[in-house]
Amino acid sequence: MQIVDAHAHLYDLPNYLRNLIQMMDECGINKCCLSGLGKIFNCKTNQEVRKAFKKYPKRIIGSYFIRPGKSNPNEIEEAYTQGFKMLKVSIPMKAYNDRSFFPLWKKAERLHMPILFHTGIVTTFQNGKKEQISSWNMHPMRLEPIANAFPDLTLIIAHLGVHWNEDAAELIRMRPNVYSDITGEPDGWRMRADKIGMKRWLWWEGAFKKLLFGTDVFYSKIPLILKQDKLRLNKYNIDDDTRILYFSKNILKLLGMD
Repeated sequence: MQIVDAHAHLYDLPNYLRNLIQMMDECGINKCCLSGLGKIFNCKTNQEVRKAFKKYPKRIIGSYFIRPGKSNPNEIEEAYTQGFKMLKVSIPMKAYNDRSFFPLWKKAERLHMPILFHTGIVTTFQNGKKEQISSWNMHPMRLEPIANAFPDLTLIIAHLGVHWNEDAAELIRMRPNVYSDITGEPDGWRMRADKIGMKRWLWWEGAFKKLLFGTDVFYSKIPLILKQDKLRLNKYNIDDDTRILYFSKNILKLLGMD
């Protein structure tokens, strides 16, 4: 079965890309959607990501990082012409659904670029106190007005909202153009969710069909994330067709690469 990691990052550490590719090989991960979030997240830049997918075109899918309030639609257009296939969004200067950001979402819709939105509490590594960061601006329900206004735009909720799981789950249930990943640290929100039971939020028939596989962890933790996800799918008796959607088909379809 093909596996595509829909949520990976290029950390600013020596040989990180090489080590990531090696770990993908060991885990049987065919491709990953890679973004660089800059210094505040201890990551490389968008241009370093571009170099990565140019170097490994069959393994790396470029995900371009934008920060609403600092990025503009022309930047998205340029990213698209450079070969980026999707957008990664985090730490907006205002709420995601602020009307001043609608030109960003309109541009992404026109270019058929899915957007992966960080939701929930965010962890930064540098200068976080100076960056006007508010997790409230990244509540999953901030995406509802965007999904309504741009029905041909695909929105992906990162981390099932972290601590706003119920809201995130209900949004993917009610809006056909909204999906979610369940990424995160193996001992973070995922541990809480598994203790409670993720079916508490993903309660309806076919709920797992709206999920995407992703990791969003340092490369050395990828095997554990993959193991946890496979065990979870087994626990809930998820059928083979849904597993294929989860591990690769959903994200490849959203990217127009199926």
